[in-house]
Amino acid sequence: MGISHISNTNAGNKQFITLTNSGEPNWSIIPSAGKSGKSKAEFVNEIKELAHKAAMTTNKKELDYIHVKRAQLCAEYISDVSPDRKALYQQAKNVLKNQGGNPKCQGIGELTLVDFLEDAEGKISNLAEKKFALAGGGTLTCPILTGEGYGADIYYQGTKVLTYLGSGYGWAAERTPAEREKQQEFYAIYFNEYRSVKNGKGTEMAELPDYLEDRPTFDQKA
Repeated sequence: MGISHISNTNAGNKQFITLTNSGEPNWSIIPSAGKSGKSKAEFVNEIKELAHKAAMTTNKKELDYIHVKRAQLCAEYISDVSPDRKALYQQAKNVLKNQGGNPKCQGIGELTLVDFLEDAEGKISNLAEKKFALAGGGTLTCPILTGEGYGADIYYQGTKVLTYLGSGYGWAAERTPAEREKQQEFYAIYFNEYRSVKNGKGTEMAELPDYLEDRPTFDQKA
């Protein structure tokens, strides 16, 4: 599955928008439990290596590639404190399938949750009024989108951990408090190394964020 677009939005809600070439969430940059078995030392080495590359290059194409790799590594780094978003997503898909929103596959491979949402439009009139309990303490709701059709909000322990915002936006993963803490830790390591390399080069420093959630444009900075 290829990535068609990555951007961040709404720092106050701690959401990270991901669009993919299919309707599936982009699991390469959405943290989910059990994503990695690396040691802390291995992570630190990889984070510093990426920061070093970012500090040394002026090539925009290379920087864009580094930013994608950074997003992927960050998702992997914080996954040990993440809810099992993949399992919650699969449970939500099964719930909608059992509600009668069960389109035919038509040879396109495994159906996504978006396929079930789109098929439910016009068939399940009260879908937006329902709240579905998922295994492990999760909850699914399907609000009506501003444009048209149904969205999907998956909650876990009071946090909207996965939400579908429509075809023009894709999926967003809101961070839990534990994930935000790990995310800050990740970017502290990254930007400390970035600053160190830049200072060593005697190069004028670009302004960098102290806290990720306070600066929603961090991906355009380093």
